[in-house]
Amino acid sequence: RMASLEEHYLVREHAELDEAREEISATALEEEMAAAASLGRFNILASMKALSEMFHECMPRLKTLFGSAGVGGELNAEMAALLEEARMLIVCACHLLTDECEGETPAIPESVIHACQAGGSPHHEACTASIFGFINVLKSIAEDQALKATVHPEDPRLSPLLAKTLLWFFNRWGAAYIFPSFEEYRDDFGGILATWSKPESSQPMISFFTTLCLIYFCHWPQEKEVVLESTSLLLALGKKGPSVRDLLVADASFEKIVALHSVCAYLRHNVCQSEISAAMALIGGGLSMDMVKGYQRLPYNDRAKVLTGLIVCCSDMTNEKGTTMLNSCLQSIETPFFTVMQALVKKEARSQNIDVQESACLSILLYSGVVLASEMSDPERIPYFLSPSMPHLSGLMIYYAEDLTICESLLKLFRDYAERYLPMLTRDQCIILFSASTSLLKSYSEHHCKSRAIVKTSNSVEDFEEEQSYNDVLCAIQLLIQLGTKDFIDLCNTSKGVDSNQITDVIFFGLQQILPLMTQGLLRFPKLCTHYFTLVGFMVETYPKNLCSLPLELFDSLLDSLLFGMSHSDSLVSKSSLHGLAGLAQEHLKTHSLSNHLSAKPNIIENCTRRLLLEVIFQPIIWDRVEPAGMALLPLAAIDVHKFVEVINAVSQQYGQKQKRLHCAFEELIKPDILANVSKEGREGRVVRVQFKNDFDAFVRNVQAFLVMR
Repeated sequence: RMASLEEHYLVREHAELDEAREEISATALEEEMAAAASLGRFNILASMKALSEMFHECMPRLKTLFGSAGVGGELNAEMAALLEEARMLIVCACHLLTDECEGETPAIPESVIHACQAGGSPHHEACTASIFGFINVLKSIAEDQALKATVHPEDPRLSPLLAKTLLWFFNRWGAAYIFPSFEEYRDDFGGILATWSKPESSQPMISFFTTLCLIYFCHWPQEKEVVLESTSLLLALGKKGPSVRDLLVADASFEKIVALHSVCAYLRHNVCQSEISAAMALIGGGLSMDMVKGYQRLPYNDRAKVLTGLIVCCSDMTNEKGTTMLNSCLQSIETPFFTVMQALVKKEARSQNIDVQESACLSILLYSGVVLASEMSDPERIPYFLSPSMPHLSGLMIYYAEDLTICESLLKLFRDYAERYLPMLTRDQCIILFSASTSLLKSYSEHHCKSRAIVKTSNSVEDFEEEQSYNDVLCAIQLLIQLGTKDFIDLCNTSKGVDSNQITDVIFFGLQQILPLMTQGLLRFPKLCTHYFTLVGFMVETYPKNLCSLPLELFDSLLDSLLFGMSHSDSLVSKSSLHGLAGLAQEHLKTHSLSNHLSAKPNIIENCTRRLLLEVIFQPIIWDRVEPAGMALLPLAAIDVHKFVEVINAVSQQYGQKQKRLHCAFEELIKPDILANVSKEGREGRVVRVQFKNDFDAFVRNVQAFLVMR
């Protein structure tokens, strides 16, 4: 009631919540509904009766409102209040009947199961009937709204927000209640568990869901939230299992969605009607021109999401009709893409032509939709489909390397493919991915790394060295991380094809291109910073010699980023940086691999040691990185003991009267025999490590007591 009154006031006064207040309001609503649901589950039957009574009270007015769609006029305060009241009731019912199952198998809440079972409640039949009746009421409301949307899609009375809420409810409810997974439940399988557990009882609901999605794809293609919930609903149903997928494939509305995808897969937004007619004649499927034109208006990103859901829904290999639909979906992407690539290679089309460029973007996004369907049945079929296209997708970078949007889309595609399918790739598929990634990264780096400018836009802390764009860099780093995984290298290291050295070369090539971009400003982005240090930490741990042999300018960039990272507030970043610093120092002790760099810049080691002491060890931040800081200090000290003593003397002078105590603390920490052993062996060894770790712990407590604490 309060939500209805608030909406009435906002509309009447022409007031709008700002973005921050809307977010706060949504969070508060989520908490209130979760609390109300927890209370309502003490008596499911009474709660359902209360909700049903309130819904039956507003339902006639709601249907009257939908019936008035198309008569003109604006949405007044009373109408807005009614729509908000209905929406709040749906949200409350959703929290009562379902749980948030992100990342888990959707399940019916135990309190609902108990209330609907013969042995759990004396009113179990009434409780089951109340839930069944409430679902039918929501179906009726959604059906009336959707049918009116086919005739008057622009009328505000139909409220896309209410449609989105209904789809959200059906998404959470359907994933748990339709064909429930019986192994998730301990008790007998009667009551609410049996209500929608058979094909004859589930088919009407699934048919209703697919019809709802079809209507919204064709008549509300620009309502992004509605389309997103529709695609989520399709995907949730497809992940339910073979029984639900068989019912989906057999449904007429689902078949039309597949046909719409096949017709519109390569249709740009600006195609003429004759092209649409030709595509319809080629595919068939009993589609109307209005349906095709509506689906064609879907944003390309949303078309890709619909494709992901269709692939998952059609993925059962034992279902011949589903397999035919799946092949149709994939073929409708592959053939147009190869046609575009052939035209570019033969110079029959100009890459800068806006239609060709848009077709390339559409193809990349649709291939990304295929990649994201990794939750399908037998997902190893995706690499078999994608492998022939990977070199051609990589080849697009040659033509569109200057277009940052296309570059980022390609990098995301390759990153997602490597991340999701790497464990199931055959050797030949690995080689194809590696070769295509090499070509992709080389073309990308030539246009976006060497000449990329990092602009300092202001002197404020928030805007310091703010980059104009960085997401493509993040995607490139993530791709390099995936290509550098040990499983990939082991799999490719065979007598034929590429070996691990070649893979290492391309990863280092990519790292070299990215290093100049890794300014302190760019590293202030948390996600980018974390992934960058994950990559660097892996490379230092696995291939320290290669890093030490980088050109001096690039080595300086790497070292600067490590020194910046070791005092970072994120403990994961700081520990990765300190481990990296220790790895470089240990490698120099073993192989003298930094000799060339030291001849050009003799103070590299002393600078690292001084900054480690002043920025980490002598600071309050030391407590969550004590061990890695100590393990970084030990090899730095062992490289040149005399210069290490000089650094200590210089640092100690900054602390005046405490200089003597600081010298005494270092004398207790740094023992000549330990340094000699580390310098000789190039590593500390287990016994020395344990001894130095204990000594360094005592050193930090001692130094912090008189340097930091007052």
